Amino acid sequence: MNDFKPDPSVCPTHGEPTKRAACPKCNAAYMRGYLRKIRKTRPHETILERARKRARRQGFPYTLRRQDIALPARCPVLGIPLRVGQSRSPASPSLDRIDPGQGYVPGNVRVISDHANKLKGNRRLADIRSMSLKGPLARRAKYQAVAAYMEREALLVEVRQKAAQEPRPDNPWQVIADFLEQRFRHFSV
Repeated sequence: MNDFKPDPSVCPTHGEPTKRAACPKCNAAYMRGYLRKIRKTRPHETILERARKRARRQGFPYTLRRQDIALPARCPVLGIPLRVGQSRSPASPSLDRIDPGQGYVPGNVRVISDHANKLKGNRRLADIRSMSLKGPLARRAKYQAVAAYMEREALLVEVRQKAAQEPRPDNPWQVIADFLEQRFRHFSV
């Protein structure tokens, strides 16, 4: 059996994609190589671009900027190392909407692993807790980790709401919200 996979950044007709203006295959090969390089060197851009396209396609608001997301080394839900710049896998970084109805707005997104994001889906906390008790035995611990993540995020939302009720500079709720946000951004299981 032949397991040879051609280099996707090489034109099947011309080799190196040097005839981009005249050859669609050269142009496609060049773009595949370019996008692969961007995924590795600037993963934030890739994550934000995919989120922007999803938001437009699904009709969600999108107001994110580069500084609105943090790319941790490990998934804050499952604790697995995130694999940046490679083909999609369970360890790929994925942008989670904490409240799925709010869309892609600052304060409502967190970078987690693709696997954790698929486990969470659009489920409510009660559904995840139920899955952690009655779901497939092999996934119960993972559902428990997702439930703990959702509880942390719900706490942060509650503290932010309390901080918004008292908009003054020395508001202790805002101090707590800022602390929790920093802690949860880099939370490691």
